[in-house]
Amino acid sequence: MMRSRYFFNSSIIRQNLRQHGWIGILYALGLLLVLPLQMFMGNNTEMDRIELDSLFKVGFAGQALLLITCPIVAGLFLTRYLQAKSPSDLWHSLPLRREHLLTANLASGLLLLLLPVWLTAGVSAALGSWSGNRYLFEGADIWNWALVASILTLFLFCFTQFVGIFIGQTILQGVVTCILLVLPVVISQLISLHLSIFLYGYPNQSSVENFVSNLSPFMNLIDLEAASFSRLELGTYLGLSFLFIGLSYLLYRVRDSEQAGQAVAFRYMNPFFKAGVMLCAGLLCGAYFSMEMNRQPGWVVGGYVVGALFGYAAAQMVIRKSWNILSRKSSLEWLLYTALLGLLLYIPASGLTGYEKRVPSAEEISGVYAGSNYQLYTPEDSPEKGMGRTPYTGEQPYSADPDYIEAVRKLHLIVAAVQPENSLKSAYNYTQSTRLTLAYKLDNGREMIREYLVPLTGFEPELKAVMETESYKREEYALDWLDKDIEKIRLSTNEKAVVLSSSAEIAEFKEILTQEILSMSYEDQISNRVNEGGIEVTLASEEATTSSHVRVSYSSSHYYSWKTSYQELARWLEQKGYAAKVRVSPEDILSAELMKDDYSAQLSDGNQNNVDKHMELARSQKRAVVTEDKGMIADILARQRYYDYNRSDYLVLLKYKAGYENYVTLAEEDLTPGLRALIPQ
Repeated sequence: MMRSRYFFNSSIIRQNLRQHGWIGILYALGLLLVLPLQMFMGNNTEMDRIELDSLFKVGFAGQALLLITCPIVAGLFLTRYLQAKSPSDLWHSLPLRREHLLTANLASGLLLLLLPVWLTAGVSAALGSWSGNRYLFEGADIWNWALVASILTLFLFCFTQFVGIFIGQTILQGVVTCILLVLPVVISQLISLHLSIFLYGYPNQSSVENFVSNLSPFMNLIDLEAASFSRLELGTYLGLSFLFIGLSYLLYRVRDSEQAGQAVAFRYMNPFFKAGVMLCAGLLCGAYFSMEMNRQPGWVVGGYVVGALFGYAAAQMVIRKSWNILSRKSSLEWLLYTALLGLLLYIPASGLTGYEKRVPSAEEISGVYAGSNYQLYTPEDSPEKGMGRTPYTGEQPYSADPDYIEAVRKLHLIVAAVQPENSLKSAYNYTQSTRLTLAYKLDNGREMIREYLVPLTGFEPELKAVMETESYKREEYALDWLDKDIEKIRLSTNEKAVVLSSSAEIAEFKEILTQEILSMSYEDQISNRVNEGGIEVTLASEEATTSSHVRVSYSSSHYYSWKTSYQELARWLEQKGYAAKVRVSPEDILSAELMKDDYSAQLSDGNQNNVDKHMELARSQKRAVVTEDKGMIADILARQRYYDYNRSDYLVLLKYKAGYENYVTLAEEDLTPGLRALIPQ
């Protein structure tokens, strides 16, 4: 009699193991197949054994699938008695307190789930020294794998149990569990999108979004193959597991057994359930309208309202378990919830917070960044991820130059005060505006980040003061990349290319290129002149292990532009005889077709940026002319600009001998007398 009142009731545990033992068996077999067995599959005795620093790199996809599904499935089945009336009445009629039932079920689940993990760890340790094993690893790697897998398993199982206390239907419990596990990353992205549309200066990707995204176990598990969990992350998941266990005990004591089969087991949680579903549905629908309607605020707000309507209807159907949800009370309730959620979304995006006007004082700033590459800066990668190395890997973007800090502050002050409109046309046209991220490193250790689309007209003095500084150019044009160990430099235009591999030529070239970039004026940087060519700078080869555990050599490259303003570089290349091998010459072109481009008003909005439509219309009106004169083609090549439908005085279609075509433009001031006489007006 006393044994039945123990917290760890042996009868209940044995019953659970008999009824749900298949989960533990499948979990054990699956882990044994994807880890120990994988060590001996595909063995080639002629290949060296692969050294591992994490066992998650062996059959990772299978491991991830098992680590996610089995704990959740176990949690669903072990709380099944709470979700149906007959089992609920039966179990709660036993002479046991609720905490005894919950403890027995928790113990059963942990036995089903943790024993397979430690069995797999033991088998892997025993087979690690066998001659047929393809991998080399240490005992610490096995211990780390077992610890991480155990904590993840414990967390997912306890979280599923916790959700089961709130939810009264097994299927809904599974759905809600999976949604909540990915909710941090999804909701952070949706809220970030909302703020970037309605809050001036809010960056498209914020540090808050990155932090919240890291709270999603699913996202962390996806990255587990490349980078193991830190002690802080493991401690957080372990602490959350015990928190969910404690909350489960508290809530289970007050859970009404009569609510079995209901969507939400606590009636007072129904409003929060409705509001949560409405908020998520509204943000999703708003994000869809944002993508389809080019972020137009009116359509986005309309999407929020439509999504809230569908979300409310879905929540009501789930709670009532009926399609019949239409009533006057429901309409008024929907209006109330929509108004409250609208207020919740409006306040952070309004001017009430002072976010849009806030500019730190010079005394608060220890470093500053201005440019378009801020999101590319990443921490130093591990060797396995080194194949994605960029000039921004492991670098810090901030400059402590006081003059640069003041120049960025002045630009920020005027942009925040004027708040130029982020028009869609300007966003896709770099000749009219430039996208800048302004980031401050403050003395208190925090960061302040703003992102703006700054028109090039009206802000020239402030932009010039920032963009002509050495600090700006070094970060924006990745000059530190040129200081690394360079293996080769490749210059190319279309199918023409030349490679510099001599260390002496590489040293000369990178010195000249650095000086050319540092000497660029503001006008050179915003010019829409077609570049002379592209420059690919490749570093010396490094070694890394791929996801297939193959040791390979790789090279990292970064691309620069050979701008028409680089006169010293052009002279050096001409002296070396490389310029003629790279530049596009009139001999490479079959013909040039020219027209005066004044057809935007005659075309629909969808075709205004369609250069083929412009040319077709000109041909139909016999206002296009074709020339094969090499002198005129040379004049075009010397003055050509990238196509800009907002400022395209003359459109030119260049047809190359290699078989491809390219559109460029000429401004009114670019025309020589010969070209002006040739083009029909």
